[in-house]
Amino acid sequence: MRTGVFLGLATADIVYYVPHHLERNQKLKAERQLVYAGGPATNAAVTFAAFGNEASLITALGQHPLAHVAKADLADHKVHLVDSTDQPRRPPVLSAIIVDLANGERSVVYSNTDLRKLRQDCVNETTLEYADILMLDGYYLPQAVQLAAWARSMRIPVVLDGGSWKEGLEALLPLVDYAICSRVFRPPGCTGADSVIASLCGFGIEHIAITRDGEPILVHTGGESSEVPVMAVKVMDTLGAGDIFHGAFCHYILENDFLLSLERAGEVASLACASLGTRAWIEQEKFI
Repeated sequence: MRTGVFLGLATADIVYYVPHHLERNQKLKAERQLVYAGGPATNAAVTFAAFGNEASLITALGQHPLAHVAKADLADHKVHLVDSTDQPRRPPVLSAIIVDLANGERSVVYSNTDLRKLRQDCVNETTLEYADILMLDGYYLPQAVQLAAWARSMRIPVVLDGGSWKEGLEALLPLVDYAICSRVFRPPGCTGADSVIASLCGFGIEHIAITRDGEPILVHTGGESSEVPVMAVKVMDTLGAGDIFHGAFCHYILENDFLLSLERAGEVASLACASLGTRAWIEQEKFI
């Protein structure tokens, strides 16, 4: 069993599964509804814990009644929550998600994440005392940069979930060991995957991956570029697949090399896409 610290966004998600996307001015009855915690670091922490590891999540949820939906889900999945919001009475970040059952694609509407801040004292040098790995999703950058700096001094690997470019990431990137980015991650001035990789290399990051949905993962490590294939499945729901990928990667990288960890994490994320929601795959023990 390993210990992981995850710092980043937590949301309360309401997911509607519909037979097709809505047309203009249309009302549509959902075929299924799920409610649970969401967010990149949150889903990654749940995934890491699903492998029997200890996962701590530092985030901002608060005491608003809607926050307890997310808190209950995290407790059910054995994630230790460090709720460090600076405004505990403010509602949590809420997400309304529509998943098209015809193709598994999803649309997400969420509230403003900029209104959520962490207390300045929520992290200190003891936060990583027993940590084997640190994962950051680019939110709460002041605390992320501080934790990453401590992790670097303690030789704890730092994983970045680069879902999209966020202002201020320049301060964090030099402290990252593994950058796993989506195809829409674009540092300033970058227009494609090659320029993204070149930009990240310029910050000193030696291990870089760019996920491209069902296409092979682009990889740059050891000064060489390659691809890692992605397992083909019948897609039912792509929601949270990237987050699950990151959580599984954090588990595998502690025992395996970069390429093998990407391959195995990709298998977990693909299998998660074959079921509805971001939790159903956990119940299928043969996949863990």
